[in-house]
Amino acid sequence: MTGADARVPGEAPLSHSAEPQRPARRTIAVRGARGGVGASMVAVNLGIFLAQIGRQVLLVDADPDTPGLHTWLGSEPPAPTAFSIDGDFCDIPKAAVATGIAGLQLLQDTRFIALAAERGADGAQQLWRGIRSVETDVVIVDLPMRLDDFTLHLFCAADYRVCVTMPMPDAVEGTWRFLSSAWACLLEGQLAGNDAARSLLAHANRGFQPLTPRRIVERLMQLENPAAGIAADLSRTFHPLLVVNQIRIREDDELGAAMVSAATRWLGFIPVLLGSIGWDDNVWLAQRRGRPLLIEFARSRACKDLEQVVRRLMNLELRELVAPVPLPPATKDQNYYELLEIYPGASEEEVRRAIRQIRLWFGPGGISLRGACAREEQDDFTKQAETAHARLLDRFERRRYDREQFPGGFHRDKDAEAARQRSIAGTVAATQESLPEVMLTDDHFVDGAFLARVRRENNVELLDISNRAKVSIRYLQAIEDERYDDLPAAVYTRGFVAEFARFLKIDPRRAVRDFMSCYDAHMEKRK
Repeated sequence: MTGADARVPGEAPLSHSAEPQRPARRTIAVRGARGGVGASMVAVNLGIFLAQIGRQVLLVDADPDTPGLHTWLGSEPPAPTAFSIDGDFCDIPKAAVATGIAGLQLLQDTRFIALAAERGADGAQQLWRGIRSVETDVVIVDLPMRLDDFTLHLFCAADYRVCVTMPMPDAVEGTWRFLSSAWACLLEGQLAGNDAARSLLAHANRGFQPLTPRRIVERLMQLENPAAGIAADLSRTFHPLLVVNQIRIREDDELGAAMVSAATRWLGFIPVLLGSIGWDDNVWLAQRRGRPLLIEFARSRACKDLEQVVRRLMNLELRELVAPVPLPPATKDQNYYELLEIYPGASEEEVRRAIRQIRLWFGPGGISLRGACAREEQDDFTKQAETAHARLLDRFERRRYDREQFPGGFHRDKDAEAARQRSIAGTVAATQESLPEVMLTDDHFVDGAFLARVRRENNVELLDISNRAKVSIRYLQAIEDERYDDLPAAVYTRGFVAEFARFLKIDPRRAVRDFMSCYDAHMEKRK
């Protein structure tokens, strides 16, 4: 799922089910888009969560300059090892120390890491070899805020490549620059003897507007370089994982989906959105107290969001949905349906919804395109999208356009079903059957906000739920917004909530109980 090599698609994902045999080791690399986005917080709490469900976890602080994962664990920095360091890093198992959390070990030896960092790509390879010699189920590596060979090769060698960003322009720009560099790093490893392609890569990331993977593929094709096919295959299989942290306002919830669309359209690879984590003062307070967040504030908003991120990472459905998604053509070569990310035969309401989404994501206030394309490209795209919107809403123009584009015709139901599983522009639009089951704990409260968050994280549209559950979109939106006065009588509302939850694979009885308690309390106050 996360790499260009053949080993990843065939591997089983992380699993939290009890098994008698030891599960295969998984390696996860976590890197922030810039300092302060919360990558270390995600890495540490990911490790704690996996340890709490029975996994043996090794947490690696790969920052040679300012290691600090121990502060998120509420422990003192590990003492330097007293034994010698050999060239192959074979003593790494001795350097891992217990953390006080059952099943979780920490490797934070600056001598090991500094030596590896000095060796660049070779050091990263040697470090991975040493790390894999530790008897553990999961290895989580928290990467430094560097853009060098050491960091890139550590990131690329992991089974799961996680990039944490936040709703700030510089963070989004940093995300695209790092992921494009990681893509180039993977490609360079497959270009032995191809000096022309290596020279192109060497200049790709220089300047204020570096070449994107899509542009590199196009340039190699123009040069008729044999590496063009390798690069195109890499673009189809490179699926880094995104986590958007520090969500404050409702518009920020859309950033993850917007970034997936932006990367698909302009960068030439398809990221996978693991989810978003809301802004929570408890994160700061836990570190201030020197206590792990997941232990000190297990019921906080950030912890609940982190749990959803982890469960999506562990879910096999994610890999199966993303693997077959093809890259769409360049924006300039897309038809109207591809521009709007809808299928031929989409309803007028779906066309209107698509243009509203494009205006929100890629309009003047959107930040998902920072570093992904030039302003001129953005303006040209929005003009094309507006033209597509206007023409597809004109029934006569649309009929003429469809005859030109699809002289053989198309089957509306077949195309609609295919688009719901794999949209034309690459964004995964999940069907109800493909959704992962939501595992509720005693700490969860299934209110309207919870239902809305699960729906958005799974990229489900209200229209899809409405069509399946036979519930008006107006009522579904009122449930999400918790506008109780806009809902019908309690007997009907109870049924609507149950159908909403059932579609999202949430326990409907639990959803009805939690939501209706708020509904009844509100109605009682009105009396």
